[in-house]
Amino acid sequence: MSDRYQDPNPLPGSLQYYQVHYIVEGSAPDRSLLIGRCIPVTKGHFGSKRVVKVKWETSDVLANALQSDSQLDALLKDVLLNEGEIRIDPLNDHVRIYGRWKHDEEPEFNPKMFEAADRIAMHIKEIIGKDKK
Repeated sequence: MSDRYQDPNPLPGSLQYYQVHYIVEGSAPDRSLLIGRCIPVTKGHFGSKRVVKVKWETSDVLANALQSDSQLDALLKDVLLNEGEIRIDPLNDHVRIYGRWKHDEEPEFNPKMFEAADRIAMHIKEIIGKDKK
């Protein structure tokens, strides 16, 4: 490897944080339709804190699809207490769905987050499919 491709300030070792990304292949001509984030509305404090509502900040097309899915809403109420928020980020040929950064000391996989991301991906695929027609 030549010197021109080496980082002049390399980081010592690996980072102590990671983030899981769920990838949906495909893109919409108007990417602004797919940008969004899901924010929990909580009630209570500490041990009694719970998510009472799920708020989507995104385009009307995606928000209507996601908010009308009662199964997704129930999953998100369980998941968002640990995830904080879920983001949807379209790139050139795919769309990313991801939660918060996690410390490497908490390596457990959350199957409910996977289920929620899968349901979000299903709605994104429907929107991408409608845009192509």
